[in-house]
Amino acid sequence: MRSSNLPLEGLRAVLAPSALRLQRALHHPEAAQAVCLERVLRSVAGSRQAERIPGFPRIRSAREFQDAVPWVTPDVLVPEVDRIAVGEPRVLTHAPVLRFELSGGSSGASKRVPMTRGLLAEFQRALSPMLFEILHRRPAVRAGPSYWSISPLARKQERTAGGIRVGSAEDSAYFPRALRPLLSRIFAVPGEVGALPDVETCRYVTLWHLVACEDLTLISVWNPSFLTLLLAALERHGERLADDLERGLCRPPMSGPSRDEAALQAVLSRMRFSPRPERAALLRAVLRRDWCARELWPRLSLLSMWTDAQAAHALPAALRRFPGVEVQGKGLLATEGVVTLPLFDAPAPVLAVRSHFFEFIDAELPTARPRLAHELEQGRTYTVLLSTSGGLLRYRLGDLVRVEGFRHATPCLRFVGRADAVCDLVGEKLAATRVGAVLEAILPEQFEGRRPAFAMLAPEWTPTPGYVLYVETDAPATRLATAAEAVERAFCEGHHYRYARELGQLGPVRAVRVEEGVRRYEARCVALGQRAGDIKPVDLHRLPGWADHFSGAAV
Repeated sequence: MRSSNLPLEGLRAVLAPSALRLQRALHHPEAAQAVCLERVLRSVAGSRQAERIPGFPRIRSAREFQDAVPWVTPDVLVPEVDRIAVGEPRVLTHAPVLRFELSGGSSGASKRVPMTRGLLAEFQRALSPMLFEILHRRPAVRAGPSYWSISPLARKQERTAGGIRVGSAEDSAYFPRALRPLLSRIFAVPGEVGALPDVETCRYVTLWHLVACEDLTLISVWNPSFLTLLLAALERHGERLADDLERGLCRPPMSGPSRDEAALQAVLSRMRFSPRPERAALLRAVLRRDWCARELWPRLSLLSMWTDAQAAHALPAALRRFPGVEVQGKGLLATEGVVTLPLFDAPAPVLAVRSHFFEFIDAELPTARPRLAHELEQGRTYTVLLSTSGGLLRYRLGDLVRVEGFRHATPCLRFVGRADAVCDLVGEKLAATRVGAVLEAILPEQFEGRRPAFAMLAPEWTPTPGYVLYVETDAPATRLATAAEAVERAFCEGHHYRYARELGQLGPVRAVRVEEGVRRYEARCVALGQRAGDIKPVDLHRLPGWADHFSGAAV
């Protein structure tokens, strides 16, 4: 394998000025945010959006901005995005839209997010310091290539009716153009993998490159369950993969009758597969025993992934093969923008104070004027409003964050869940935050002190409206029934849920045993239009119909 020390040392030097600017801004968040607001207003000036806002040219301060512009939810902007998609110019910003990226979503199909040069520059103001932090503070990472799962697997390159591209061609597209050749030299897996036609093929080709890379130092994914499923594919296809490595071939297994063989070969032809007999022999030997990742990658020193909120439940399964490897929790990054970025010595990921303009709705005072970044208080929980150079003004992300400290004068925010995840079949108003708290308290009590590898609540309309608790466990049926009864009792502590039960509008919670819960969950989310690389685990999924996608019978 190629040595990556020189490219990585050079990359660290190139990223250093951006990291220094962020460190300075953390001392003065109010001033940094004023610069961000001015940049956002300049990007929107001259657009149709600006023309609809009374007195827009006279807005100078954050207070004037709040008074003039109402905050919006994603659904409000769908008509505007549709106009951009058919080719109408200057809808949200005066700058042209370079492409659309698809939001991950948590309970349905993705939404299109318009990307402009200004918005990409705002991403870079956070991503460049984040990458510098890893390279500077963890020198072992500079000793070899890294695997970064940034873009979704099996992404299809499409264009809208107006000719705007949907999706980026390379993972490095979020970084400055001048850095992309350098980044391509340190990525263990080529960006073309994401263009393969289906998820299982993507995983197989990704694994070919990862196993071939003996000096891998870093693995960065979003969801821990993504890593779990990747390693499960390694064990499932291990012998075939070893044969391919030995012979210098890559023959992804068929994933169904609809696989596009021509599209597959077109992507594979752009990659290089050289014989690696020594790696093939090692893979065969490793998979014959209860193996750990450092047997394949002895230099692996850091894992980066979500560790907060529901993602924490997926960590034990993901880390089973990685004893002794450091884990860094990711910050809060949405398709629409970067909210926080991780720093090793901060109490929680720090606000990306140089990227976008932020406001925060106090969870306990939702009708009060949203707070600004420098006004946040330790220990309080807020919902994030985002304004960007991509034309999103006071956009309610729906993410709940809690202030866990400060880095200099800038708040450090822990993601705690979604503020807008509420299920309401018959008026019961069951919130995801409540479901999460109940499952976290009850499941370990019912299942030998540990939460099962997969547990999710979802509504069903038949035979009567109610909720089903899907659990992956070997516990006896009586234990599942007891767990469902305990969850039911906890929900009945809420007035609306209890009233719906008393009226007979809502049936009791049922428990269903499932097999391969994580894999089946991912498969349906992909079918719903979400992206495999960033599917989020949830305690409450608001869509019904999960019974058809899980095995087992109701208890």
